[in-house]
Amino acid sequence: MARLTAVPYLDMYTPALRKWMPYAEIRATGRALALFDGVVTWKAAKGVIRYLVEEKRHLRHQDVGVVVEQLHRRRATLPPGRAEDRVLLLAPHVRRQQAAVLERAGIDYVDLAGNAHLQAPGLFVHVEGRQPQKDVPPAPGRPQKGWIKTVMAVLIRPDLTHAPYRTLADQADVALGTVAGCMNDLAARGLLLKGKDGRRVEDRQALVALWVHAYIEGLRPKLKERRFQVRAKEKQEIWPRLQKVLAECGQPWTLTGADAAERRTPFFRADETEIYAPVRALEDREAQKALVAQPAARGGNLLVIEPPGPLAIAGEIDDDFPVAPGLLAYAELRYRGTGQALEAAELLLPKVLDDAAR
Repeated sequence: MARLTAVPYLDMYTPALRKWMPYAEIRATGRALALFDGVVTWKAAKGVIRYLVEEKRHLRHQDVGVVVEQLHRRRATLPPGRAEDRVLLLAPHVRRQQAAVLERAGIDYVDLAGNAHLQAPGLFVHVEGRQPQKDVPPAPGRPQKGWIKTVMAVLIRPDLTHAPYRTLADQADVALGTVAGCMNDLAARGLLLKGKDGRRVEDRQALVALWVHAYIEGLRPKLKERRFQVRAKEKQEIWPRLQKVLAECGQPWTLTGADAAERRTPFFRADETEIYAPVRALEDREAQKALVAQPAARGGNLLVIEPPGPLAIAGEIDDDFPVAPGLLAYAELRYRGTGQALEAAELLLPKVLDDAAR
């Protein structure tokens, strides 16, 4: 087991922690706990209390719901011997609304303004409403459509992080000013660092989580959709027909959702095929006839979704069929929201994070 060592960048929190837990120690994590920033141990009257620490330097600019989801996901990967460890969030300031969300999720916190919630055997502390001494800049607002499209481009094409703003704007299909605003927003959230060597995404997992939440809440429900019932014994018959019909129309398209995920992680098979394509491409009666399809008010076995951006239909080719980027397949599974779809999304996530880091 790796020896635990001090964590200098967490030293600023030591006085706040020791106010409630005298002589508590913060140490670095070993390999098994590498997803966390540190470990706090304190000898209480009823035994040793151990916290797994996550520090969020820019929590005031982050969606705390996304942070909670991230921490629950990390906790689920803990080895059996650490299943009883609690999670402790450290931040310069935890706002009252954020504190309520953390408490409901069973995540304790301590901040530098004097707020704290610690609940463990032999320990209960609750202080809320204290403000930091310095004025805190207003938090960024809810991500809008342009932000979602810009970040999507950066996550699908990591090389665009360093590209000129005009290049990124062209690839994301947004205005030049939108890119500048998005980059400033990411910097304020602590997710983008700007230095002499260019721009760098600081925490890709957090950015993916934030983007997926924004996509599901802010963009996906607004995308145009059309449903069709295609006469076919199995869905694999539909793909070559789509390829032929859309090629004749000169319309690019990609498989997405469960079908795209299945090409990467064969786990979840849905009865319905989902594709990104211009909706108008299949509104023509001749195209429907060639596809052996008819419009369906609800249900159906083919869902055509308006592409959320140019890069959505510029994915890879797999066995002659275009497949949407893993990020979008993951997001569509999360949007579907069924138990099996969410399980498939979790299996796909490591590939998504790997793609976003290249």
